[in-house]
Amino acid sequence: MASMDFYQALGVNRKATPSEIKKAYKRLARKCHPDLHPGDRAAEEQFKRITEAYEVLSDADKRRRYDQTGSASRQPGPPPPGAEGFEGGFPPGFGFDAGGFGRGFADIFEEIFNPTGAQAPRGPTPGEDRVYPFRIGFFDALRGVSTTLELERETACPNCGGAGSIRSSRARVCPECGGTGKIQRQGGRVRFTSDCRHCGGKGRLAEEPCRRCGATGKIFQKEKLQIKIPAGVDTGSRVRLAGKGGAGTLGGPPGDLYVQIQVEGHPFFSRTGDQILCTIPISFSEAALGARVEVPTLDGPSAIRIPPGTQSGQKIRLRGKGAPSLKGEGRGDQIVEVKVVTPEVRDERARALLRELGGVEGADLRGHLKAYS
Repeated sequence: MASMDFYQALGVNRKATPSEIKKAYKRLARKCHPDLHPGDRAAEEQFKRITEAYEVLSDADKRRRYDQTGSASRQPGPPPPGAEGFEGGFPPGFGFDAGGFGRGFADIFEEIFNPTGAQAPRGPTPGEDRVYPFRIGFFDALRGVSTTLELERETACPNCGGAGSIRSSRARVCPECGGTGKIQRQGGRVRFTSDCRHCGGKGRLAEEPCRRCGATGKIFQKEKLQIKIPAGVDTGSRVRLAGKGGAGTLGGPPGDLYVQIQVEGHPFFSRTGDQILCTIPISFSEAALGARVEVPTLDGPSAIRIPPGTQSGQKIRLRGKGAPSLKGEGRGDQIVEVKVVTPEVRDERARALLRELGGVEGADLRGHLKAYS
């Protein structure tokens, strides 16, 4: 083992940074940890090699001595606590306390055994943000509205202050570790020991579960919230109510509540951003000769000029007649699209007039169209 190249064992070069060394060790440890490969002697031996390499290269002093002399030891001595028999391989039932190798090993092994990263909270934790969908009318969105929301929301339990437990007159044995203060995980030939997170390694708890909230630290209660929706909101807009989201734990602050707006449609108007869109019909004669017609707007009827020769689909802009801007930049425009309605021929007189008009036009509207080159 003395002739082993520690850098080669971890697959890094000699100029590798501490973070690169740790990353390489974590990657290899996930592949060959004996707990994940019970009974696999090759994986066990590889894990032994990379752990020895990481134990040296993760320590600045040991790494410097190794780079200078090829050895990390000042002088022969006993192995570190919990690592007895390490050089000779893993005997049956071998175990160690991660603390004997420092917090670096404890954190890495915790990630291997607990890949989801789930941990008991160690201190105050902020509550989660919540989203509440809310429908409003088309004109309410344009003009703004104040309303009241009545909902059931999560709050910190007043009995335990969100901790989920209350002080007890007598300490009790920790149910997680059975009073030992240690948690053991075993797989294959390796046993991993770490401090119990539930009691902090003390083995006893001076608290008891809160009965009012069922030890969750949270309760649900109905609440009425006043909300002011500003003019100009659209579907997808959010209004934030600070501190009205999910309850925090262990005294952490609550999250925020986001009221997500959904605007109802309108039979005549539609909307794109700050622009209001609509379509109006005009007659054949109005399109050809021009006219002044009334158009509904958000502020009431407004007269617009139809230029002579207007084509179906042509758009006319009414400046400042659109939706209010949420940025406070005034109002957008209203875009009016005209649709020329072809007249119905109801009698011979109308037919004769249209034939006469066709003779006056005389132009070949399709003469420039070709289906071949």
